[in-house]
Amino acid sequence: MPKLPEPLPLRQSNDGKWKVKNNSGNWIKCETKADAKILSNAPIVWHESYKASRPNKSLADRLDRTAEKMEQYNMGSTARRFRNRAKLMRGN
Repeated sequence: MPKLPEPLPLRQSNDGKWKVKNNSGNWIKCETKADAKILSNAPIVWHESYKASRPNKSLADRLDRTAEKMEQYNMGSTARRFRNRAKLMRGN
């Protein structure tokens, strides 16, 4: 049975900012804990989009929110994949 995705690790830095550890092992500094949580949960949202058997507006909205945060933190190429997946989840 395949391993289910887990949230990416989070930590708070000395300056009070939150960081998310991406898949390549780099820490991305976020402005808020909420931003960090959205990025941290990206693997779970992505996985859920592939489990969905039909369009799902709620899931599309989560994919778009994640893409928005990715763009905010200069993760443009990954954000485009999330946006494309959101379109599919809307039935486009």
